Amino acid sequence: MKIYRSTAIILSLFIVVSLGKGNGLAIECSHPALPEASDALLRSDEVEVSTVEVDSWDGIAPAEADDNIYYAFRPRNTAPTTAFIFLPGGNSDPVAYAPAAHQMASWGYLIVIVPMPACVAMPVGHLRADKIISDFEEIEKWAIGGHSAGGVASCLYAENHDIIDGLVLWAAVPPNFLANTRLKAISIYGSEDGRLSPETVDQFAILLPADTAYVEIEGGNHTQFAYYDTSPDAYLENDKPATITLEAQHEIIVSATSDFLGDMPQRSQPDGACPAAKLLGEESPQLDIIRQLRDKIMKKSAAGRKLIGLYYKNGDIIISIFDRHPGVRRTAKNIIELLVPVITQIVK
Repeated sequence: MKIYRSTAIILSLFIVVSLGKGNGLAIECSHPALPEASDALLRSDEVEVSTVEVDSWDGIAPAEADDNIYYAFRPRNTAPTTAFIFLPGGNSDPVAYAPAAHQMASWGYLIVIVPMPACVAMPVGHLRADKIISDFEEIEKWAIGGHSAGGVASCLYAENHDIIDGLVLWAAVPPNFLANTRLKAISIYGSEDGRLSPETVDQFAILLPADTAYVEIEGGNHTQFAYYDTSPDAYLENDKPATITLEAQHEIIVSATSDFLGDMPQRSQPDGACPAAKLLGEESPQLDIIRQLRDKIMKKSAAGRKLIGLYYKNGDIIISIFDRHPGVRRTAKNIIELLVPVITQIVK
């Protein structure tokens, strides 16, 4: 396993370096978007597109003036409860992924494209997902993913953030061991990819959950995961020519990703018995208020999610104490009933 992990890290760094070349210390996104990609930033009858300004990415340092936005694609006719945070490939204009984001949003999902610092997701760009999650508290299920280096970095975020339910890899492999997590994952790749071959995807499948879905795009390559302008070349350096059109490849990518988002369960849905349900009853409106506190507030922080995990992990033990000691049970129920009005004000 250490061999796989080391090789994955080396491969991931190669992807980052090969896609993130720039002049000197200032890396520019040298893979610009095609003109039609910019058209996807316009609102349509089905999708509202926003360019959201960010005061600070980390809540401490002000965002740089030329690095203070993200793109949000939201369906206009429904309130989405599932969202996909997308990290662009290394040295890639984020707008190159707007056509896919626009189309997925039209199917009922919130899609957010997050530009990366210096155009590269690693080592810290993926942490910008924190800002996105805090900006959309109404979302119930979260997926993160990206193309190439963006997909690599998204694996690091997914491992360490329980609020993430799904992982979407476009022509990318994980640098970390995720097989023992509750993540749902999908890996989409091209048969003609010169940068990440199907054989490499197979080699690193051991690092992903056993039920990961794999979609090989027959005739697809690395370049056509985005609406890149690669002129005067036909495709990115070290890639191979695709044998299908850009539009055909994107149709498969968008369809597979959207289907995955639609079927994605909540990883963060707690396991184990609920002592409050035992005290109040499953149909109690008071229990509903308590669960709103869990879902709307506690799940938004690492400390809150840890407390939720401990609560459910020890749920059976707590319930057995209630069963053996009726006095403790009555006292606990009285305390909860006293707290419910306070909790009601908090969740409002």
